[in-house]
Amino acid sequence: MRDVLRIEDLVLKFRGYTGVTEVLHGISLNIRAGERVALVGESGSGKSVTARIVLGQLQELRSAQVQGGLYFEEQDLNRLSRRQWHALRGTHMSMIFQDPTSSLNPVFTIGVQFTEVLRRRDPKLSKEAAAKRAGELLNSVSIHDHARVLNAYPFQLSGGMNQRVAIAMALANHPSLLIADEPGTALDVTVQAQTLHLMHDLVERTGTAVLFISHNLGVVREFADRIYVIYRGRIVEQGPTQAVFENPRHAYTRALMAAVPRITGGGVPEIQDMDGAFFDPLEVHGEDRP
Repeated sequence: MRDVLRIEDLVLKFRGYTGVTEVLHGISLNIRAGERVALVGESGSGKSVTARIVLGQLQELRSAQVQGGLYFEEQDLNRLSRRQWHALRGTHMSMIFQDPTSSLNPVFTIGVQFTEVLRRRDPKLSKEAAAKRAGELLNSVSIHDHARVLNAYPFQLSGGMNQRVAIAMALANHPSLLIADEPGTALDVTVQAQTLHLMHDLVERTGTAVLFISHNLGVVREFADRIYVIYRGRIVEQGPTQAVFENPRHAYTRALMAAVPRITGGGVPEIQDMDGAFFDPLEVHGEDRP
């Protein structure tokens, strides 16, 4: 099966007043057509910047230095112009952001934003045809009162409703690659479960490949086919989801799993790595021990 996305030895550096800071240290991963791949790690580990490099956003910053191979459907992304990058976004690759309300423009109705998204692929699409297509897409994410939602502004809808709208927009043009950056983080667990289930069904039907960025191991275990674990800008473990959960080999992966809250309570163990140092699972998530 062909790779939709392939990243080879990706390095990211930022130039600042005090010198150059290296953020990513040779990231490599691949996603095949129709596959759901999770990139898992704590905040600041390099998950979101990897996604933004794939979208070509960080390459536009003068302070950023990006090196390494980026291939999308066998196309060398490093050779694309800014205009070609822009043409890919929202059509062949799209993204769902963490906060559904802030990712939608508050000064335009959902209908106007939906029309803009659909015209990314078909610039000649009429307003009536766009509204009809938007209604069909909203129906696919279990939003059945199309007229009200399309005429509403994002701040007039709930977080769960906005997230469903964002998912529908992201999949509107049948992208080959969907990047989901912590989708549902701003939602309560019930709505989060509903939206992730909808997203799972939609990508199953469309055959879209997914790069799923998360620190929620419970969600990852249910959603992803394969996992890459990232720690301080390096991939430290990878493999099929079930294999990684049943037999985590790296100390950091074990620390992430040990940090998951359990109903039974009890102390949180320290986990020793290969060099004899200890990971504190609570410190992995930036928390203090009680």
